[in-house]
Amino acid sequence: KTATWDLSYVFEKVTADIGLNSLVHHFGYKLLIMLFASQHLMKGFAASFTAPSMQFLYASYKISGPQMQIFGAVTQLPWALKPVIGLMSDAFPIRGMNKAPYILITSVLGIAACATVGAVPQDHLGIERLVACLFLLQLQFSTCDLLSEAKYAEKMQSNSEHGPALMTFVWFGLQAGGLFATAMVGPVIKYHGPKVPYLLAVLPLSFIVVPLAKNYLEEKVQSDEEVARMRRRIAEQKEACWLCGLMLAGSVLLIYLGIHFKSSRVNAIGALAVALVVLVAFSVLLRPTIARVNAFFLIQTSCAVSIGGASFYFYTDTKEQYPEGPHFSTEFYTSVLGIAGALCSLLGIMTYQRYASTWSYRSLLMVSNIALSVLSLSDVVLFTRFNLRLGLPDHFFVLGSSVLTSVIMQWMWMPGIVILSQLCPKGMEATMYALLAGCHNLGTTIASNCGAWVLEVFNCQPAGAANESEQFKNLWVVSLLSTVLPTLTLVLIPWLIPDVRQTDKLLSDEDSGATSGSLWKRWTSRQD
Repeated sequence: KTATWDLSYVFEKVTADIGLNSLVHHFGYKLLIMLFASQHLMKGFAASFTAPSMQFLYASYKISGPQMQIFGAVTQLPWALKPVIGLMSDAFPIRGMNKAPYILITSVLGIAACATVGAVPQDHLGIERLVACLFLLQLQFSTCDLLSEAKYAEKMQSNSEHGPALMTFVWFGLQAGGLFATAMVGPVIKYHGPKVPYLLAVLPLSFIVVPLAKNYLEEKVQSDEEVARMRRRIAEQKEACWLCGLMLAGSVLLIYLGIHFKSSRVNAIGALAVALVVLVAFSVLLRPTIARVNAFFLIQTSCAVSIGGASFYFYTDTKEQYPEGPHFSTEFYTSVLGIAGALCSLLGIMTYQRYASTWSYRSLLMVSNIALSVLSLSDVVLFTRFNLRLGLPDHFFVLGSSVLTSVIMQWMWMPGIVILSQLCPKGMEATMYALLAGCHNLGTTIASNCGAWVLEVFNCQPAGAANESEQFKNLWVVSLLSTVLPTLTLVLIPWLIPDVRQTDKLLSDEDSGATSGSLWKRWTSRQD
């Protein structure tokens, strides 16, 4: 190997230097390069580099806080479409391949969209086109994330002994890329504007095309018989297909409402209708154990009404816009708070693993939710400006509360990941996990749309205008509501969350069906 710029040679040399020889030996350099491109560069760096710019972009269009949340909800819907993406890639391979063509198509669209946001002047890029570009960028993120996860999960099944080492490689790279991006993005936005991060992100987003062109996914072209066999297997899981179709229909409806209707009330009603239909459908079609857990997380996530659009202006408005505000600089709001949050999230994961990984689901969810609710009251203190009366400066107060909140949120997030993984029947792991995670992501969109409506009801509609102090007068009320509503759902834990430890199995090895004993099965008197 003498070619200086041969990708495999360079990567093998680097992995040897940093001690990754074992991973290269057991999983091959091709998989590691694909994960470096899709997880480290794309999801770790590019996603973290562009995400903080989004709110500043909307602010440059003079978009109000509630409307910002509606547009943000639309752009995040590709994460709710993960089960649809997974189903399409399995059922409709392109030229006999399930993963690489879908990653390539969405990557071309995402790269073009990212370049458009970064390069096209604002006067020539209307808000609807901006939202469409941001949607396509998130579609690239979600598709590459899902299909690369499916690939390394497949590799881990055949080499489970070294699976933890591979997961460490993935998550370490994610965190390292995210921290590096977060440290850079604040100064870039301040000195060059919110469009430049998208322009700079084009290069790391484009890197994935190289290993795709070399087939580093090592996909084999499927025969017509293999495709037909896969489609028959998918058809046997008709309930899962119905749920995927429902998720697609609900997402399309929310996209249409978000783009064509400026009314936050219309978008909130549409979101609540989608939530109700999805909740009923999942509860009827899935086995009771899975349905109950899914119902809890969907209800709680939907109840956590978002106030991110209004709070963005609260933190970043200048003295001319909001004289009484904290007036956070771009670097502090994006980089300082972002780095502190990321580091404390790692601390949260480590403390969870050391102290809470053997707790029961009920105990950990109850304790972490109550702790988070108490910490969230600090937002009420800040929005009323009561912290200044106590002699607590805004910067230190927000930094302290965000540090503790990041730790506790990991204690809430980790058992959720564990329990969703435990609820995936054998043979349906990828489909069921994508459905449950997609449903949870849909709940985030619903919370954002409903939060926009609540903000308008309480006349919290800041848009970065001069002397808009009146727009923040009732923000503390909405913040209190967003804290109390998810806490009320804790009364559902005894009925919806199983009383077992996180180390216990929820489904036996014989439980191969996701719909066994479901209401639908009982009503129609069918057996798996």
